[in-house]
Parts: sequence; structure tokens; C-alpha cells
Amino acid sequence: MEPDHLQRRLEELEVRLAHQEYTQEEQARVQLELQQANAELRRQVQWLRDRLRELEAHSAGPEGDEPPPPHY
Repeated sequence: MEPDHLQRRLEELEVRLAHQEYTQEEQARVQLELQQANAELRRQVQWLRDRLRELEAHSAGPEGDEPPPPHY
């Protein structure tokens, strides 16, 4: 193989490697963002569960214990 051909091939491989490294860094950044968003959503769901339990504890009873409206 010619030295110029080897040099071009080496440069092409270096460019590919640089793109792969960039892609991996970008994927890691996006994954971190998704993990943080997921953690926040889990906190919100837990808060909603706790709030629902509080409301149910302070209500007269489950909704099924209420008589149906008069039009039924």
C-alpha cells in the first residue's frame, strides 16, 4: 500500500473515532437527563399517592359507599 493511502485511511479512522466519542458523550448526557426526569416524575407520583391517601383518610369513606344520584 502507498503511504498516502495509509495516511488517508488513518485520518478516516481518526475521524470515525472522534464521531463515535462525540456520540457516546451525547448519549451519556441524554441518558443523565432522562434519569433525572424519571426521578422527578417518580417523586411527583409518590407525592400524588400520598396526597390521595390523605384525602381518602379524611373523606367519609370510599366512593362506592355513596348512594347513587337520584336520576339513577
